[in-house]
Amino acid sequence: MDRFDSLRRQINATQTRTFSCQFEGRKVWVKRAEFVQPRWSWLGKLLSRFSKNPLFIPTQAAAGPEAIVDEAKRLRYLCALDVPVPELIAAEDDWLALADAGPSLKSWLLAAATSDSEKKQLLLAAAEALAALHQSGRWHGRPALRDMAWDGKKIRFLDFEEDPGRVMTPAQCQVRDLLVFVHGLYRYLPANSPIIADTIARYKQLAPMAVWQQSVQLVDSMWLLYRLTQLLTPVAGKDVRQAYYMLRTLRSEQAKRRSRIRWLIITSLGLCFTLANHID
Repeated sequence: MDRFDSLRRQINATQTRTFSCQFEGRKVWVKRAEFVQPRWSWLGKLLSRFSKNPLFIPTQAAAGPEAIVDEAKRLRYLCALDVPVPELIAAEDDWLALADAGPSLKSWLLAAATSDSEKKQLLLAAAEALAALHQSGRWHGRPALRDMAWDGKKIRFLDFEEDPGRVMTPAQCQVRDLLVFVHGLYRYLPANSPIIADTIARYKQLAPMAVWQQSVQLVDSMWLLYRLTQLLTPVAGKDVRQAYYMLRTLRSEQAKRRSRIRWLIITSLGLCFTLANHID
C-alpha cells in the first residue's frame, strides 16, 4: 500500500475520462487515457501537402497510454524549466493527476459574474504568459483558452496532448500557438470587442518579433483560405467564423506594414527629389 492507493480507488470507481477529486486535502484533476484516434487527420495531411503549409500537419499525440506517458514527460520537463504548468501529482500507464490550477480562461470568460475589466485583465495576463513562453524558445501546442487556467494570481498552461514539435520547427510551433490563441479570442468575445485588439497588442509588444512577423506573413500567404472563410462566414459554424476573424485581423497587420513601406518609399523619393533640386 502506498500514498496513491486512495487516488487509484477514486479513479477505478468512475469511467469518466477527466474529473476532479480530493487527494491529501487538495483538489486534483485526473485525466485518463483516450483510445479514440483523431478524425480528419488525413485531411490535414492532404492540405499540408498541397498548400506546402506545415501548420496543417496533424499534431495529435498517439492515442491511449502512450499519449499519457508522453504528456507526463512533457509536464515534468516544462516544470523543471519553471514554465507555468500544473504540478504533476502522480502518473501511471493510463492516467495522470494534476494539482488544481484554477478555472480555465474559458470558464472565466463565460461566467456572468466576470466583468469586462476582469476579462481584459485575464486575457492580457494570458498574452503575457504566451509571449514569455515564446521568448524562452518553447511552445504549448494548442493554447486554446480552455487550455489555460487562472487561479487569481497566475496563468498556467494545461493539456499537452498535442506537440507540434514532432513535425514542425520551434518557430513554426510558436506561429501555430499564436494563431490558435487569436482564434480562441473570437470564440468567447464579440468580434468587435476592443479587448481582442488590446490582447493581441500586448502579445506583439512582449513576444519575439520574428514570431510575430512570421505569423502575419504566413497568414498573408493564406489568401485562398481567407477568401473561402469570408464567403462561408454567413452560413458556416463558429470555427469557420473564428478562423475568418483571426485571418482578417492578422492580415490587417500585414496591410499596415505595406502601407508604412509605401509611405517610406514615397517620402524617400520626395526627399531625394527635394535634395536634387537644392543641389541643382
